[in-house]
Amino acid sequence: MGEADDYGWGEVGNSILLKKVYGYWPAFHDAQVLSIKMEHGKRGSGVVDVAVELRHWGQDDPNWVAPGPDCVITLTLREVKIADISIDAFVQDNWVYDACFTRTDDELLLFELEPSSGASVFLACASAEITRIEPYCAPVALITT
Repeated sequence: MGEADDYGWGEVGNSILLKKVYGYWPAFHDAQVLSIKMEHGKRGSGVVDVAVELRHWGQDDPNWVAPGPDCVITLTLREVKIADISIDAFVQDNWVYDACFTRTDDELLLFELEPSSGASVFLACASAEITRIEPYCAPVALITT
């Protein structure tokens, strides 16, 4: 896909923040899936939202010269209607091949995360938005003596 391809991010609220942070529209190739969280009923009865946390450092930049900002991006998908998440494949190392969005004729927003390893994710939802971008901080190992 070419540099001009936005991978459907134009359909996602606050997505311009991705372009401001990285300077291009990421496909999230080789990003790490840190978590997938489902919330039911928080915004209304029968409403399911899914938040996906990705660690990305610009490694799919078409003009790569060095790592970009190492950030955790939280993507929240609202009013999920269809979910296919390969939980049995969700392992310690979940790496993304690519992620993209497509709007359907019936106004659903499709999110597809194709894995290099680990969990695949396919969701159909009413809307999506970038709800947080923050610097990545590696977990601190607790050592007890």
